[in-house]
Amino acid sequence: MFRKLIFIIYIVGLLAPLRMGWCEDYSFRNSKWGLTKEAVTASEIKMDPVEINENTIKYKTQILENNVELIYLFSQNKLAGAVYKLNDNYLNSHHFLNTYKKFKAALTQKYGQPREEMTNWLNDTFRNVSQKRGLALSLGHTEYFANWETAISNISIRLKEENYSVLCVIEYWSKEYPYLSEENKVEHINKEDIIDPF
Repeated sequence: MFRKLIFIIYIVGLLAPLRMGWCEDYSFRNSKWGLTKEAVTASEIKMDPVEINENTIKYKTQILENNVELIYLFSQNKLAGAVYKLNDNYLNSHHFLNTYKKFKAALTQKYGQPREEMTNWLNDTFRNVSQKRGLALSLGHTEYFANWETAISNISIRLKEENYSVLCVIEYWSKEYPYLSEENKVEHINKEDIIDPF
């Protein structure tokens, strides 16, 4: 009995680093934090960039059958972050909420339960009317947020209204290059490309 218990503890000890992300081969998609723009472009063999500038490489792609803009963020020619920005337009804002939930479920499946999760009500008018949550979102009355952490990355998802549009953004930031990602967040990212960091 004692040997079985020791064996189980040993196996759990071996598997824990895999679950925590300590043995990750890639930081994001087929790239690792710190790679050059050239190396990241080479890793995206199935797509051509739609825009390349000093600090970003942009692609149009799909995740979970939704159109997204994929933005790689660089500082000093080193990959420091990446963003998926939902690029679907819905007439009914409730569809944004459904897409957010779908993305959050996929992130939870991959990274486990969020470290932090919240719904922030900025105006309580529709708080108790569940069928009006999409309207509340489009009016800027509410925003949604969740984040995860691995050994090498901080990951977050946010859904909010900004400048009369609903934004759904998934962000990945390197922990290894925090000074690079902070520089990117403050100086090199157009507000049209990404919302303020979390």
